[in-house]
Amino acid sequence: MEIEKITDNDLDKILFTEDKVVYLREMEFKTSGDRFSTGFKPFDNALDGGVKDGDLVIISGRSGEGKTTFAQTLTYHFCKRAIPCLWFSYEVSLKEVDKKFRAMGMNDFYEVVVPEKNTSGKIEWITEKIKESWVKYATKIVFIDHIDFLVPRDCRSSDNEQATLKRIATELKQLAIDLEIVIITMAHIKKIDQNKDPDLYDIGYSAGIFQLADTVFMISRERQKKNYSLDSGVSYTNNTIVKICKNRQTGTLNYLRLNYNNGKFNEISGRTDEPETQFSWADK
Repeated sequence: MEIEKITDNDLDKILFTEDKVVYLREMEFKTSGDRFSTGFKPFDNALDGGVKDGDLVIISGRSGEGKTTFAQTLTYHFCKRAIPCLWFSYEVSLKEVDKKFRAMGMNDFYEVVVPEKNTSGKIEWITEKIKESWVKYATKIVFIDHIDFLVPRDCRSSDNEQATLKRIATELKQLAIDLEIVIITMAHIKKIDQNKDPDLYDIGYSAGIFQLADTVFMISRERQKKNYSLDSGVSYTNNTIVKICKNRQTGTLNYLRLNYNNGKFNEISGRTDEPETQFSWADK
């Protein structure tokens, strides 16, 4: 563009807009210690202290193997550190969510807020409720159970499910950045062989989801090493494996063996008795 063709209006746009081009070295960034502990030290170590503002976190795994329970366990630990959480529960009734939280024994620090009714799954509505909860309760962490119930801003009839979920994940990630919050959402996996432990590529329409996530937790029931049931060919223990299988922050992966007690997951100390699993243990 020739200088003489730049009008006063052009100059105003160039010099005084919030998206003007500047030297990166001259930008002022807020000092942020806003990392939120998961309550599990091995995960916090892998995540350089915990999840942080702007993060999109995915919790995935087979149906019925503990995605919502793990999300509620994380909520327990956040609330215990006086970090209010907002929950959008589309798959489980609020009565059941409340019952589970009370069973965890978190009455003294029960800092969970919810819309009285989920009247929409549209991202615009989600955004307004997040802003409302911030004004009223200073919530910093948002849980959405689960991503399949959401609708992107510009819903196109021509979009297939993969394209739709990718757009939803894109909008959630941008929302987390813009509002400086953490968004944690659950996602189903596609049907896989019962002898296979799920991985990133098993997330339903995975290319549209995990690529945009900062962290992905994958949940799987622990299998017995040698004992097999007659009906399914597989026998399970009472324990659950949770693995970080994507970590944009540090690249460090880790896993934990958890058991269920008092309404939540608890870490099993020691990892000498490793389960049979197709998760890669080389990075532990």
